[in-house]
Amino acid sequence: MEFSATLVGIIITLLMLVPVAYLIMVSSGKDNKVKKSVSQLSQSNGINLKTIDVIGNCVIGVDETSKKLVYTSKRNPSADYKIVNMEDVKDCRAKSIKQTEKTLDWVGLELVEKTGKLEIPFYNEHDENEISKDAFVCLQDAKRWENTLRPLLKAS
Repeated sequence: MEFSATLVGIIITLLMLVPVAYLIMVSSGKDNKVKKSVSQLSQSNGINLKTIDVIGNCVIGVDETSKKLVYTSKRNPSADYKIVNMEDVKDCRAKSIKQTEKTLDWVGLELVEKTGKLEIPFYNEHDENEISKDAFVCLQDAKRWENTLRPLLKAS
């Protein structure tokens, strides 16, 4: 009697854990595939990315030696691929738009260039197709990227 109860418990646990483990493996596999694709696109443009992150639907990377920032979308990396020369950027900051005190509508990086502002979204509440993390986790990622990019700005 005790053996069959243990066996049923193990089977139920496996039925719950196997789909979750499968989803984690598939998701990380897609992220690695996108990172590899962005790295290859960057190398073809003469950029050697040391740091590549996937944050929600945004894939972002930086080459600190050539002072180039690369970003694209996770859904269509080759078509949305953009390069930003950090020497042309005057200011970089993490930006968030609050809906209420406890909820965020938009989170990302704002780069102020000579020609205008450029926004790189990490989280957008109103984009239903977007795969994203929690808004406050994205805000922490945006602050981390701000700290990474600030030393690359040209001193004015």
